[in-house]
Amino acid sequence: MKINKVEIKNFYSVKNIVLNFDKFKGVILVEGKNKDTGGSNGSGKSVLIEAVVWGIFGRTIRKSTEEALVNSQNKRECVVRITVNNDMVIERGKKPTHLRFIVGGEDRSQANALETQKLIDETLNTNYKVFLASTVFGQQNTMGFVNATPDDKRTIIKNFLNLDDLFALRESVKYLKSQYSQTIKKQNAIVAEHEISIASFDKKLKDLSKLREEVEGKYDEAALSMSLQEVISLETSNKSNRDNIAAAKKKIHNSTVDVETLRIKLKNPKKLDYCTECGQPVEKRASPEQLERDLDYAKQIVAEQEEEITSSEAQITPLPISSSEYHKVIDYNQLKKESDTFEGLREETKEKIQRAHDIKQDYNNKYEIMRFWEKAFSEAGLVKYIIRNILNYLNGKVNFYLSHLSKGKFFIEFNEELKETITHAGREVHYISLSGGEKRKIDLAVLLGLQKLLALSSKDESNLMFFDEIAENLDQDGLDGLYILLSELKKEKTLFVITHNNYLKSLMDNVKTLTITKSKGTSTLGK
Repeated sequence: MKINKVEIKNFYSVKNIVLNFDKFKGVILVEGKNKDTGGSNGSGKSVLIEAVVWGIFGRTIRKSTEEALVNSQNKRECVVRITVNNDMVIERGKKPTHLRFIVGGEDRSQANALETQKLIDETLNTNYKVFLASTVFGQQNTMGFVNATPDDKRTIIKNFLNLDDLFALRESVKYLKSQYSQTIKKQNAIVAEHEISIASFDKKLKDLSKLREEVEGKYDEAALSMSLQEVISLETSNKSNRDNIAAAKKKIHNSTVDVETLRIKLKNPKKLDYCTECGQPVEKRASPEQLERDLDYAKQIVAEQEEEITSSEAQITPLPISSSEYHKVIDYNQLKKESDTFEGLREETKEKIQRAHDIKQDYNNKYEIMRFWEKAFSEAGLVKYIIRNILNYLNGKVNFYLSHLSKGKFFIEFNEELKETITHAGREVHYISLSGGEKRKIDLAVLLGLQKLLALSSKDESNLMFFDEIAENLDQDGLDGLYILLSELKKEKTLFVITHNNYLKSLMDNVKTLTITKSKGTSTLGK
């Protein structure tokens, strides 16, 4: 967040001041001249800081009434206008009370001041606590971190990182966790259903394999290519031919008996004749000529039946499979047709199972993340987690600043419970036993270290920093270190320093000076 300009009218002792921050860079020494009382105290130097904070957030740093806020001479039309990020203007006033928020020339003021302020905070991506803690250092910022209770320390960390919104997300996390759980259950059901299908396909393919071994091992290609009608027709034809053969053989048998009988008769024509039907002797005698004719006829019948047998046997076709076994071929051919379909469906189902597993794994990961955040979004969980992960960063930054302020004599380290261990020249010391100047060094280093935590959050830092009487109680080493520290900080931000310490002023004799002069109760810029 870049603060470009502040315009102040009838705010505290200021009647009309316009300060363009874009014209300043590096370290700016804010001097004061109070012509009403002499000296510099009460000139209105701190009003600049108060105006910026009140203009943006509608809250002062020090407790103040509306009567004290409005210029005592005019007693009305108190207005602070802040220009931010080049195209945003926040105008706040008292007597009459008003708040306007303009972005790119468009008035985005809401129905009331509370909603407008909420929009300002969201647009600037910051809030009062974060801004104050990261921008104002010194006598007006009374935050004490080292001597705070563990719970207060966690609260301070929460405020610096603006974690209140994160805690409000816990209900959203619970909802998402429930949704992810339902998705996982759904994918489990899909997998179970597909696995049943896979088992069915596997059974059909196994049956086909078993039937293939049985059928292909027993029947040749001709049998497998025949239709049932062809098998039945061939069976009928073969049965008919076999019946013909059986009838012919019977006739041959009977005719053979006749031949033998006739031959006997021819050898003994005087013997009784025999009935050809019943074989009983009859008195009638056949002539030899008749017997010869009968013998030739019987032989002819035998020959004809033998030809019939030969013909019928020639017409019998070997059957590769019987109709009673043909159901195996039907099953085989059906399964063979379906096998490719089964294989394809099986592969498709396996792909569906894999997709379901992938979705399930993805939502398992999301579910575990939500479980983590559900616990993390609890007050202790989230703060403790963040503290554990930012400790090295925080300790490093704090000791970077502390090394400048104490010339390496002091070292401080916070553990996961935010309990500090302070060492001086390698010996552990307690904060309560330190002098006022030593405490100020540690407090300032800690505040600056905490301010750097904003780099780990989503909140926007200001381009400005205000140091109000931070040199109080510091010894010469501390002042030297403070000057070095200011020289480091000015590389990234514009620093406005208010101090009565002549030694620190002497160190900054080459910096630009901004003078606030108070005369007849009114503070103005310049001499």
